[in-house]
Amino acid sequence: MDTADYAIRIENLGKEYVKGVKVLDGVSFDVLKGDIVGYLGPNGSGKTTTIKILTNLLTPTSGRAFIKGIDVTKNPKEALRSVGALIEVPGIYDYLTPNDLLTYFGKIHGMDKKKIEERIPEVLKKVKLQDWQHKKIGAFSTGMQRRLAISNAILHEPEILILDEPVIGLDPKGIKEIREMLKDFQKIGMTIFLSSHLMHEVSETCDKVIFLDGAKLLDYDTVDNIKGRLKAQVIVIKFLNPVTPELLTQLNSMELVGSIERRNDDVLIGFDGDYETSFKILAQLMAMNYKIASFAPEEANLEDFYVSVMSDERGVSS
Repeated sequence: MDTADYAIRIENLGKEYVKGVKVLDGVSFDVLKGDIVGYLGPNGSGKTTTIKILTNLLTPTSGRAFIKGIDVTKNPKEALRSVGALIEVPGIYDYLTPNDLLTYFGKIHGMDKKKIEERIPEVLKKVKLQDWQHKKIGAFSTGMQRRLAISNAILHEPEILILDEPVIGLDPKGIKEIREMLKDFQKIGMTIFLSSHLMHEVSETCDKVIFLDGAKLLDYDTVDNIKGRLKAQVIVIKFLNPVTPELLTQLNSMELVGSIERRNDDVLIGFDGDYETSFKILAQLMAMNYKIASFAPEEANLEDFYVSVMSDERGVSS
């Protein structure tokens, strides 16, 4: 594909803040138009630095960043014309109303007065703040403030939305609202690139994920593919029989069982993750006349994958 076929392209990106200390080291990836891509990694891994380079707030030490085929460093005004961004925790002006704030930023985007007046009710409706257009922002909850910041990012109808930790500090209800909002944006064709350290939320929101650590890109794949690459290594069993110490001892003595843990009324069996092994364990339990209400391998998640990737990268046994 040509560079212009991608919403975002990063080529061999490097950044040093202090000579010899690399914050980004040869990072390369592409984001296809219409995707929601999560940029995952611990604090200090280089996520925010990447986003600041993408939005021309920082200049890379090496490599290049493109938005829709346009070099961000060489032609930032043109590259960022189709971008909306929320970077770190936005400043809140308590004495303003959403109407005041969005009018101000609409002018910065070069929108005419009529367009601004049309767009403000539209974007506030998208973020479920239509009834708060003329209320003081100082009375807003954290979740409302974050939704307002996103409304500002989409005010000028961008094709690409770049978000740095969009749900940080939010309660579960607020996180769910942001997730649903981003899915709605995708339905109208928007490309979304978001950084986070909350892996469960990313798995619920994103199509694809990029894993970053130690200034380097560790992996990039679809969420479904990553889950498929990981074998479940725990079987959760619910017995109709009472879970007694004798039962646990007997389970622990089984050849194919690696570990035993009790979690409330469930028993968690550690095993090698192979489907054949899972079948043999179930067959043994049935042969021992245990009454089993449920028997299910526990689904592996992005956090499990990230830990496994980190272990491989650093040569640590898991």
